[in-house]
Amino acid sequence: MREKADTDLVRRQNRLLLLEALRQHGPLARVEMGRHSGLSPASITSISSQLIADGILQEVPDGQQHAAPMRRGRPITQLDINPRAAHVVAVKISIDGIEMALADGRGGILARGTSRISTYGAEPQAFGARVAEEIAALLARARVPAKRVARIGFAVQGVADSKAGTVVWSPAFRTRNIPVSAAVQDRLGIACSIGNDANMIAEGLIGSDRARYGGTAAVVFMGYGVGMGLILNGQVYHGPTGAAAEFGHMNHRPGGPMCRCGRRGCVEAYVADYSLLRWASGAAETQAPSFNAIPEQEMLALEQAARAGDPRAKGAYAAAGEALGFGLARLIAILTPSRIVLAGPGTRAMELIAPHLRKALEEGVVDELRRNVEIETVPIGMDMIIKGTIDGALRHVDREIFAHGPFGRRARVAESIA
Repeated sequence: MREKADTDLVRRQNRLLLLEALRQHGPLARVEMGRHSGLSPASITSISSQLIADGILQEVPDGQQHAAPMRRGRPITQLDINPRAAHVVAVKISIDGIEMALADGRGGILARGTSRISTYGAEPQAFGARVAEEIAALLARARVPAKRVARIGFAVQGVADSKAGTVVWSPAFRTRNIPVSAAVQDRLGIACSIGNDANMIAEGLIGSDRARYGGTAAVVFMGYGVGMGLILNGQVYHGPTGAAAEFGHMNHRPGGPMCRCGRRGCVEAYVADYSLLRWASGAAETQAPSFNAIPEQEMLALEQAARAGDPRAKGAYAAAGEALGFGLARLIAILTPSRIVLAGPGTRAMELIAPHLRKALEEGVVDELRRNVEIETVPIGMDMIIKGTIDGALRHVDREIFAHGPFGRRARVAESIA
């Protein structure tokens, strides 16, 4: 019995190695699979045959064949993930709305949808059912039955409890502990998971370039809020409940401006979009935080005013850079990540923030600790939250379903027994 268990474990691990290689590098010839997975040619032949028979992988022509028609010998075929093997849905929950994306087994987006929902006043017990209706409508428009969807991943601004499947706290809601995963799963019969939106960006970075982001790194989201995703040894660190790395709600200055979380002086109270507007108005210390979504036009106007030399607008970005820099200095002193990635719409004004960020870093942490830390920004046009939620859902499908067999097999067995 122990020998069979060990054999099954090795089989699952080897299947997962091939899937990870294809997720990272795209279609590969079998000889390339060996270089990326470390498996022997015999193992690759055996495992890939199983995965093809299961409908998880497919053989595709080498994309270079048309460019080299005079090549002699047997045509090269590549392996790729079968896009029809399963589907996943990504849902981003933010202030006054949700965004959805349906993706195939390779991560290609097939359909998108948005819905304006008054989240702040939403009834906790009704919210999950409303989201389930929106997902069902998206699947109906795409003509994809729910039984072909292996997982739904939720990304939420604020604190998410991944074990309970709830939004513990978010500025998008007036109340706390909003049930999401269980309500959607009960309505649609699809397994669900929930996580912080910054953690989903981290998942997307690993999916896009594991060699670059697969060590120890941090991603900071700047926009409607401030969040952080931590990557430790190539894995996103969620903590015991999924509420780790709440960088935005780390205190920058005791007694400072009020944050949406109800505390004073958080990093977010200096860096988020609503905070920048308060600083520019001169009422940062006395004005309560707004719980409405800030129109992009307002932020573009503030950036333009700062670039034109408006002292209050410039001061807002200076305060943001200082808070961000001292916060990152603490992170570097504790963790010394090899890379820090800044993402989100707030990075659009990095040239206004960067000088103050650098100055705070220099004051906040010794050169020996920060000299090897690279700080970079993600292009504004990339929706890393949706991409990362898709990537995280697909990695879960690989690990929990495809490593064992084709999606739907266990469901069909259970139905036949019933």
